[in-house]
Formats: sequence, structure tokens, C-alpha cells
Amino acid sequence: MGRRRVVITGLGVVAPNGIGKDLFWKNLVAGQSAVDYITAFDPSPYPCKVAAEVKDFRPEQFMNPRRAKHRGRFSQFAVAAAKLAVGDSGLVLEQEHPRRVMVCLGTSANGVGDIYEAARLGFQRSGVEGVPQTTGTEYPAHAPVAHISMELGIKGQAMTLASACLTGLDAVQWGSSQIVQGQADIIIAGSSEAPIAPLCFATFCASGALSKFDDPPTKASRPYDLYRDGLVMGEGSVIYVVEEMEHALARNAAIYAEVFGFGTGNEGGYGARIDAGELALIEAIETAFSRAFMSKTDVDYINSHGNALPDYDVIETRAFKRAFGALAHNIPISSIKSMIGHAMGAGSAFQVAAACLALQHSTIPPTINLENPDPDCDLDYVPNHARFSRLRNVLINAHAMGGTHSVLILGRPR
Repeated sequence: MGRRRVVITGLGVVAPNGIGKDLFWKNLVAGQSAVDYITAFDPSPYPCKVAAEVKDFRPEQFMNPRRAKHRGRFSQFAVAAAKLAVGDSGLVLEQEHPRRVMVCLGTSANGVGDIYEAARLGFQRSGVEGVPQTTGTEYPAHAPVAHISMELGIKGQAMTLASACLTGLDAVQWGSSQIVQGQADIIIAGSSEAPIAPLCFATFCASGALSKFDDPPTKASRPYDLYRDGLVMGEGSVIYVVEEMEHALARNAAIYAEVFGFGTGNEGGYGARIDAGELALIEAIETAFSRAFMSKTDVDYINSHGNALPDYDVIETRAFKRAFGALAHNIPISSIKSMIGHAMGAGSAFQVAAACLALQHSTIPPTINLENPDPDCDLDYVPNHARFSRLRNVLINAHAMGGTHSVLILGRPR
């Protein structure tokens, strides 16, 4: 019996640029920015006044309004995305062995947005009596996993990851490992974030990580551009169905991509700045290729972290050059954060969805707002316009504050 192979068969997207994978992809390819002035609260006292918010989201369309009322926004996003992913995959979960379907979600900010904010304000006004009774169950990182398990009737293992901005990739890795080891056939995996609230937003402003550009707001996120000045915060959720290949083929499922390789690197550092040695990202790339049993010449596109922090974009470029050598200048690279901002833990989950759809549609989404390329970021960052390309394999990389890196390689099934 050969090694169990892992594929992605369903995508559920709740994004700033659209709800549902089709609208998400349509606006990515069109180069439409979802960044605008913040509406969730009054941003006038803040040095950054823009974000990529999910607009027109109605949780009652995806869950009972009574349940939605008490759930945090990051849980609402996750439940909606999970239902969209399962619907997209064609799975009938009632027909699956209940213990062989698992769920794994990641988050970075938990319920620090609406849930924590309401509790903080209530406590300031009235002490313990002012704290909503549901705070203790709705704030934790595990809340979305519990809600998804209840809504979908999942009885298998329920796992929560908290690896900051890497969690969207790490959830794929965890799910793949369970399938390869024979512990599961299906993993509902992904990430969800809703950090756009006064206190959480203020912490990022205080760190100096957020862009101060807002005229117009659609141009605030400028990865690899000479005049970039920081990232733009985003929100949303992406859930994907990760499945054993033979199981998927037996039910005639459509397959977006096969999971080929995964690698990690750790700078052993701390804080918002990346290590100038770029060695950890190179290590993650090398490990992913060794596990994929693939040549670097096989990569047709890199969906990059590209968060528009000035130092990181340069270090990322250097890492690509050192890892790929002369090939680096021939590989198209783009950052979708230029259009949807950086949704923290969900940021890399959006990258997974974009990579799957790029493979399906043979199209590379652009890096918009790249009008004055930084001479130190001199690779092919697919500026401003999508590009048709016959893609076989895509590399995705993500970085987390504190110095950890994850790299995932997806491709058309061999």
C-alpha cells in the first residue's frame, strides 16, 4: 500500500473583497482593493485610519440568529466559511465515519475584537456585573472550532492552532499529517480573524507596523513598492476541505490541488522585525522542496507573504534569490495583501485559497499599487495586472512576528 496522498477539495471564503470563493477570486484577478476607511469604530484619533473590513456580512444567512447573537465575529466568520467549504466540496458529512472527520482552525487574535472589547467596556462601567455571561466561552481561540463541530456535527478530533500569521498554512500541515498517518479521511481546516476593534487596532498602531497612508485608502497596502510604509489590517476567514485522495476520487470530487510539501524555519528571535540573515525562510523553502520530492524548476508561481513592511519585503526578496538562485528572476511572485490587507492568522489561509484558484484558472493575481518598485525588491512581482499562466505547482510562504516561517507547496495532482 502506497503513501496516502492529500488533496484540497473545498474552499469557503469570507473575505474583505467578497463572500464566497467566486467573488473573492473575481476581485483578486481584477486587482480591486478592499481597503477603505474604517467603519467599525471612529479611527480619527489613530495614526492609521484604514483597514480591509468584511462588508455586508450577515451571519444569520449561515446560522440560527439566536446562536449568531452570542458568537464572536471571528466565530461567525468561521462557521460561514466552513459551511461554504463543505458545500463547495460536495461532501455529505452524514455519510462519513464520524470519527474520521476532524477540524483544525488557527487564529492569532481570538475574540479580542468584539468579545473582549465588550467585556472590557462593561467591566470598566460596572465591574463583574458588566461583563457579558458568554465572554468566557466566546473569547477563547477554540470557540470557532467548537461552533463548527456543533453546526456540522463533527465528532472527530477538534484542534486549535495559534501560530500567529502562519496558522493558515500550519492547519493544512496538521490536517495532512493526520491523513497520511491514517487517522482521518477528511479535515475541515483553516483560520479566522476579526481584529478590527479599538484596542487591538491601537496595539498595532503602537507597534508602528501599520501604514499611515490613506489618500486614497485603496493605495495604502503597497508590497515591494519603494514608498510602502507598513501593513494594512484585514479580517475574515478561509476554510478548506483537506481530504485523502482515494476518498475524494471515490466520490468523484473536484480537486483544487494536491499537497506536496511543507517546511518551517525559526529565527529564534522576538518582536516585529525579521532577521536580516533571511536564513530561516530559506530553510523553510529547502525543507518544503525536500519533502515534496520536487525540483525548484517545477515551481511556476510564488504566492508570497508580502505584507508591505519595509524591512520584511527586502528580506523576503533576498531569501527568494538565495533559495532559487538564477531561477528567482523567472518565477512570478505576487502578494494578495495588496488588495485584502493582512488578516493575521487568516492571511495565510487567504493565500491557500488564492493558490488553489490560481491553479484552477491558470491565472496569477497581481500585486497592486506597485507603481515605484523598490530597487532592492527586483523580482517579478506581477505588478498591477493579473497574468495568464499555465500553472502546475505553487509555493506559498508566510511569516509570523517573532521569526517563524512556514512554506507550503501545492500543485495539480501528479
